[in-house]
Parts: sequence; structure tokens; C-alpha cells
Amino acid sequence: MALHDPIPVTALGLLAATACVLAGGPMFAAGRRALRMRRVLGSLEEKPLEPDASGWVLVRGRVALASPLFAPLSGKRCAGYELDVSGERSRVGGIVAERRPFQLECGASSASVSPDGAQWRAPVTGERTLGATEALPERLTALLEKNAEIRWLRDRRVPLRIVERALESGSEVTVLAVARMEQSDANAETLELAATGTDDGLATTLTSGETGSAPELWLAGDEGTGPHVFAERPDVRALRPSMWRVALVGAGPALTLSGLLYLAWAATPLVAGRF
Repeated sequence: MALHDPIPVTALGLLAATACVLAGGPMFAAGRRALRMRRVLGSLEEKPLEPDASGWVLVRGRVALASPLFAPLSGKRCAGYELDVSGERSRVGGIVAERRPFQLECGASSASVSPDGAQWRAPVTGERTLGATEALPERLTALLEKNAEIRWLRDRRVPLRIVERALESGSEVTVLAVARMEQSDANAETLELAATGTDDGLATTLTSGETGSAPELWLAGDEGTGPHVFAERPDVRALRPSMWRVALVGAGPALTLSGLLYLAWAATPLVAGRF
């Protein structure tokens, strides 16, 4: 077909063009995040945590629990855990995890670490192989039932291999995250007193405790990327996204533009028919 021949308009082509238009935006956003992370990680170095820190930081400190939690296999006090479960001699399996906010104590400074979208690289704290007919503790059974692949393995009585990774209380970790000050509501207690014959029949309300909000330093994610927590000091530059991901910054708009051009070409006869 010669270059000057018209581009054929087909149903499959319209579907492909629509998919290109819809996929271009997310691809551009992913490429933009990758480009930003490459710039951040290219110059970021580990430094002590400052009380008024802001923006991307790389800090190391000790884990302090904000709420009690115990790992299912080892029973160790932790801020969160991950169970990597797979069938014996099988590739089928899944991951069950629970993560909670924790305090990162860095000398005289401290900050709360958010679990939202977080990526933890915790050490192995327990391993266990469960036989097909072995009875499980109630808590472990409830956790495994949350994953469809693990339920499928248990229904077929496949022996399970479980590897536990937990972020233990008191362990030292490195956190890569965005530091920001957030407002935390203080607790206030309100007590209503019943009406008596000496107050003209009106109820009296007493309020105790502090009201308002107090600023608190948090280490969280940015643009859909959660904080990274490492048990060992990481090679930051090795964490930089590849150039292939950065290339999505240009590939996304190009894909959207090509889809729009095809749709515009397909609509040309309809528009021309009105004149």
C-alpha cells in the first residue's frame, strides 16, 4: 500500500485507538514518577533526622511500636510482618501482610512512619512447613484464608511452606520517604452533668483535656509511592528506576496523540457529511 493511500478505518482499529488514548495518561504519570525518583535518588544521602525535616529524606533509626503486634510464626513484637506462602514443589502461592504505623527514633528526633503503600524489606524471622493434615492455630488459619491462592492450596491439601519476615521492635532500619508535618487531633473528654434543682433545670457540660491539633512529623510516600523501609543500609543509586520507565514520559503522550489522530481520521467522513 502506498504512503498516500488512506488509512483503513476498522472496528479493531477504533478499539486500539481508544485503548491508546486511555493508556497514554497513566503511562505518562508512571514515567513522570520514575523521572522524579531518578533525580531524587541521584543526589540523596543518609543524614540525621531533623525535627523540621521536609521533602525526601534518607534516615536511619530504631523501630518503636505505636501499637502492640506479634508476628504469627515467631511471636516477636513487631511493627508489621509478611508471610510468603507457597505450595511444596509448586509455584502457586501468595503473600499475606499486615503493617502498622511505627515510630522511628533517631537520637533526639523521632517521626511516625506511614504504612500506606509502603515497601518493607525485612529480614526472615521464621520459617515453617505445614503438612496437609496438620492443625493450624486459629489466628494463622484466619490469615491464610484471606488469600485466594492459599485457600486453593489448602482445599487440595497441599503442604505449605511459610516464610515470615517481620520488622521487629527495637531493630535498626533505614527509611526512604517524604518528611512532612501533619496535624494530629488531640483527645478531648466531654462530661454532661444532669440537671439539678439549683441550676434552673439546665444541664451542665464540662470539657477536660486539650483540644485543637498538634503538628507531628511523618515519613510517608509521594504520588502513589509509599515509604521504603530497609533492614540493611541500601545502595540508593541502585534503587533508581530504569531509563525504560523514564521513557514513558514521552511514550505516553505519543500513544495518546496517535490514538486521537486515528479517531479524528475515522470521524472525518461524518464531519464532512454535514457540509
